[in-house]
Amino acid sequence: MRKAIFGIIACGILLFFSFISLGIWLVLFAPDLNSTEYYIDDKNYDSFECKVSSFNVYDDVICFELEHSQDNYYETFKICGKNFDLAIKNGLSEILRENVVFTISSANAYRGDGWSYPVVALKYNNGDIIPFAEGKQNYVEYQQQAENRAERYLLIAGGVFAFLIIAEICLIILCIKSGKTHKA
Repeated sequence: MRKAIFGIIACGILLFFSFISLGIWLVLFAPDLNSTEYYIDDKNYDSFECKVSSFNVYDDVICFELEHSQDNYYETFKICGKNFDLAIKNGLSEILRENVVFTISSANAYRGDGWSYPVVALKYNNGDIIPFAEGKQNYVEYQQQAENRAERYLLIAGGVFAFLIIAEICLIILCIKSGKTHKA
């Protein structure tokens, strides 16, 4: 009987921590599953001039700190996915440095994409480094892929969580039945 009660308590603790872990993961790392709809709409984008304060280039992402006059944007922006490839192909690596001034287009909500606003269009001296139509389409595809990955992770995590709930219920039933047979 004690082993069964210990098993129920252990599974309950495991279930609790699994639930907490899933919740923390969802809050911190999961993309918004409805972000593609937002990024498809042209009305959600603004174009404005900005000056590069600092930047970091990673394998396939450029992260910027940009100075600008927009009240509804913070300073952190990024170029990623196919837009990264397009920007490099169109000469961004030769132009990019601190204090350079660009005109960008971005949407003023970061939806589960790393707390940075996406740059979907980039102009320098009136020349397109990332044209808006192509850049927006590339970013929408990037978000769709992120949503697909998030859905798979949610299905896996949900399946594990459901399995743990079923195991906990089964252990409780076994414990109850075990307790009744020992009383008789």
